[in-house]
Amino acid sequence: MPSTTIARTECRRHLRGKGPWLVALCVIAFSRLTTQPDPAGTRIIGNAMPLIHAQPAVAFVVPFAAAIINVRSITRERESGTARILLGTKTTRPRLVLGMVLGRGMALLAPVLVAVVLVVGYDTFQYGHFSPLLSLGFLALTAAYVFAWTGLIVALSAASSSTTRAVILGTVVTIAFTLWNGITLPVLWQFATGSTLGTDLTHPRAFAIAGWLSPVSAFQVLTNWLFSVPIGADGAITQVADALRESGEFAPTPPPISPWWALGFLLAWPALALVAGTALFQRGDLAPRSRSEPFRRLVDAVPSLPRLGGRTSGWLPGCGRVAESLPGSWQPLARREFHRLARSPLVWVAGALVFVAAFLSLSQPTYVRQALGSRVPLAVLQTPLAFIGGISVLFGTFRAVIHDRDTGAIRFTAGTATSRMETLVGFTLGRAVAFAVPMVLAVVLTCLVAIPQYGVVPLGTLAAFLSYTVLFVAVIAGIGVSLSTILRSQAVAGFAVLVFTAVHVTWLQLSNTLYGAMSGASVSGFSPPSNPLYMVVRWLAPFQLSNVVTNAIIDVPNSAAPATAVISNLQPNHFSNQVVVQLEYGSDVPVWYLHPSVALVELLLWVLVPFAVAVVIYRSRSID
Repeated sequence: MPSTTIARTECRRHLRGKGPWLVALCVIAFSRLTTQPDPAGTRIIGNAMPLIHAQPAVAFVVPFAAAIINVRSITRERESGTARILLGTKTTRPRLVLGMVLGRGMALLAPVLVAVVLVVGYDTFQYGHFSPLLSLGFLALTAAYVFAWTGLIVALSAASSSTTRAVILGTVVTIAFTLWNGITLPVLWQFATGSTLGTDLTHPRAFAIAGWLSPVSAFQVLTNWLFSVPIGADGAITQVADALRESGEFAPTPPPISPWWALGFLLAWPALALVAGTALFQRGDLAPRSRSEPFRRLVDAVPSLPRLGGRTSGWLPGCGRVAESLPGSWQPLARREFHRLARSPLVWVAGALVFVAAFLSLSQPTYVRQALGSRVPLAVLQTPLAFIGGISVLFGTFRAVIHDRDTGAIRFTAGTATSRMETLVGFTLGRAVAFAVPMVLAVVLTCLVAIPQYGVVPLGTLAAFLSYTVLFVAVIAGIGVSLSTILRSQAVAGFAVLVFTAVHVTWLQLSNTLYGAMSGASVSGFSPPSNPLYMVVRWLAPFQLSNVVTNAIIDVPNSAAPATAVISNLQPNHFSNQVVVQLEYGSDVPVWYLHPSVALVELLLWVLVPFAVAVVIYRSRSID
């Protein structure tokens, strides 16, 4: 079967489903939530105004959409046996990979282009500007961007021997590249050079060039170049605002290298990944490897850990008796879910990534070390726990109920004495504990390796931080299980996770837009309004609320920014869009609803409300 036939089949199959068209809705929705430029910025952007809202929407939605749609592209064929049938014809393994890239790339490109055309058409009537050449150029760059991400994710799927490994690789790569300039690159740069952002940064030109390496950054650079706005890795609106903010006049900073390099960076990632992924696919066995046996043997070989196949109900003496003494019949289901996830490397890789990210961030500027002292390890854990840990928990829970419903296992659970509400409790607690164990280990290991540099973390503070870590994991697990209950389709639930993740990645911009829509005034973190309700909007997202609570535990001023960023904002002549309540409103708690305890209640509401809705729907809905 030639690759064109595979491509045509894959394209038609996906376009008939809901997934790609949900991507179009996401692009349109995100384009409406981006900030509006001020009059000076509008004049500078000129004929590119109809395209500036589509730019950030495409940049952020496409990576997550490509990951969800394509992460099982090759592993699914191997696990179902379809790959053997296809390769029994004239189709070779490279042709199978190429057909998947072309077919799934077209299936993703079609709805993205439809959404872009609708957004540009609406903004053309709104702003009264239109340039056919700019529009065609943007559509061409969008097509290249879609196929770049499709090729990258399909290559990871081809290089993976199971769906679990493909999901782990796809998740790590997608999040790392999406958060490249905000988190990934600063952490890697700090590890490689020992310097941090700010006045201590070494080799600033090389750092600026490295900021273009991500496919997301490269796309932003190329589209900014097309729009004739200041060239950089941020959106056009941000680039223009930064150029105006420095001196009040339009004075853009010249790019560190030619923008043509960004095109090379964008195309190099999928090309290299496809070469490596196809080579591994050709050398590997078509039969998928066991997703858990190698890891399970490794864990079972450690004497201090329980055998994963055993019937132990807890890892600590007495834990099983405590669980069994609690009311309800959810314990067997929770135990099953715990062992199911504990056999998967997903939870342990998530914990390892949290530890590595925190370890690489331990070297902090002098003013942070002086302000926090032995609490620095907890401060550097805030962002990895929220983003890496939180997103990993979501990916590990959003299929919980859907998978059991699709396989029919949910009928066996329904035939026991476990009520439907207890079923959801079992799903949530079992999976939450499976993720909480490696997260707690990551926190403890980070504090241990930091002792020679910072000393021992105060035990009371550490105990409160560990307790909150377990609570946070349970909250995110509850959100994931609720989504899996409310939404009956895996594709729809996957896109709900996509939206949830993308909202958090862009929350600072979205919160400004949301408050602007409520108040009728244009706001930003650089110039926050005098109304404290602005901070309530900034805190709405769960990951922002997490920072507020952990800042109170670490004992730094009230803010939704990480503790290290809060300390940086307190330094003289520091300019940032992160808002510290004390600096803007005169005290840490200017009104009662900005107290960290209120933030903790809001975080709990994020799980209680959807969980209550899920229970009501699950009780009234057919088990199938």
